[in-house]
Amino acid sequence: MADILIDNQTASSTPAAGKSVLQVDSTTKKFYQMDDSGIPHGILSSNIATSAQGAIATTEVYLTNSGLQVPSYGMKVGMTFVWYISAVKTGAGTAAPVWTFRIGNAQTTSDTSRLALTSTGAQVATAMDGTLIATLRVRSVGASGVVDGNGGAGPANFGGGGSGASSSFDNTSTIAGQYVGLTVTTGASAAWTINGLSAYLFG
Repeated sequence: MADILIDNQTASSTPAAGKSVLQVDSTTKKFYQMDDSGIPHGILSSNIATSAQGAIATTEVYLTNSGLQVPSYGMKVGMTFVWYISAVKTGAGTAAPVWTFRIGNAQTTSDTSRLALTSTGAQVATAMDGTLIATLRVRSVGASGVVDGNGGAGPANFGGGGSGASSSFDNTSTIAGQYVGLTVTTGASAAWTINGLSAYLFG
């Protein structure tokens, strides 16, 4: 079977009406389609954690391998970042968790906080396991761009997800190559273990 060799490259110009461009981004190395509106389509970035991350309690913790790399062209309106988190909690702790979306190169809590969401409900003091889902969407792009999102929503015992929008920040190509990652602060006495995580950036 013949191979198809495609050069990795930064975003092309928006193609003419009725046409699309297929290419591989030079930053994320992901294959995608750019339509005639300048919108990319496909899985633009992905990450996975398969090792457990335990003893998550009280202080803010960056979820291992939650970082999704921003493509070479920066953010585009409608981009959606999604995290699927397999979690287990003990019966301790009733504080409302805080979910924070951070952007930077370190993939640690030192990256810049762009949106912090306090869960709408408190945790329930009962052991529980389940899948939590967090999302972040690009609402507008520019020197004063805005993202909005939802915290880790899932089984009620973990507390609600929380929802909100960021303050404005430059989310153009200036953040190309940086990572959008997720942290959680579970609150006093809580004890969580993250058994696995899958993260995707959809165009």
